[in-house]
Amino acid sequence: MLRQTPIPQTSPYQLAILHGLQSKHVYQGTVAPVVVAHRRAANKVARRSRRINRGR
Repeated sequence: MLRQTPIPQTSPYQLAILHGLQSKHVYQGTVAPVVVAHRRAANKVARRSRRINRGR
């Protein structure tokens, strides 16, 4: 969500970059849905493994 009142030292260029980064989707259709699903599954396994290794 964008701020309604910009920070005084923020330039219009910085606000445009921030808006552009906040309003786009992660993959924007450039990666096949099968690949996205595989990456998310692998990340889920990795998060679980890290949690186990931390002792939780």
